Amino acid sequence: MSRIPVTQAPSLLPVLYPAASAPVGRGGNTYIYEAIHTARGAAVSTSTQEVHLYEHFGVQPVRTIKYHSDKVTQIRVREESLMSSSRDGQIAIWDLRQASSAPSLVFKSDDAILSFDLSADSSVLVGGTQLNSDYAAKIQFWDPRAAGGPVKVFEDSHSDDVTQIHCNPNAPKQFLSGSTDGLLCTFDLAQPDEDDALQFVANTGASVSQCGYFGPDA
Repeated sequence: MSRIPVTQAPSLLPVLYPAASAPVGRGGNTYIYEAIHTARGAAVSTSTQEVHLYEHFGVQPVRTIKYHSDKVTQIRVREESLMSSSRDGQIAIWDLRQASSAPSLVFKSDDAILSFDLSADSSVLVGGTQLNSDYAAKIQFWDPRAAGGPVKVFEDSHSDDVTQIHCNPNAPKQFLSGSTDGLLCTFDLAQPDEDDALQFVANTGASVSQCGYFGPDA
């Protein structure tokens, strides 16, 4: 099979130009940690512990959310709700239809929260924590209908920071976790305890920074 040099196949690599751009933060020392698409535009988390919202057209700034007292570790959107987690031990949820800068719900942990996700049926909020001073790395669960502390905790599956949590988009009781201990774990929350809920473990042999589901139904 002959190989075609990339330079001879320009149609495969169309030239892209930015349609619009906008500065983020104040001054030149602001870093972008994460940018995600929302129904109304885009949300961006930054090194200033803020979340900036932008409209679709022209990337015009809409509002800036300043709530967390430490690094914003992850942001997610579900319909008209913006969710953020932080090393300050909180997951906050905002209603994007409201102009208020105060979150509508706040879920708290005694540990820094590094990752989280909401189940497909919105029945459970799952968060992964940083390894704490007691050498515990936890997966915590909250009832999304009621703010406050976790209603359940798994703390035996991982031995280091839980960097990734992804709920199965087609199975509300199942989720995937990844950690700097190198393990990928899948769980079934239909089971009563952690030992039974843990379904599968894969050792990647390296720290896991990103993971997720893939395929036509993912």
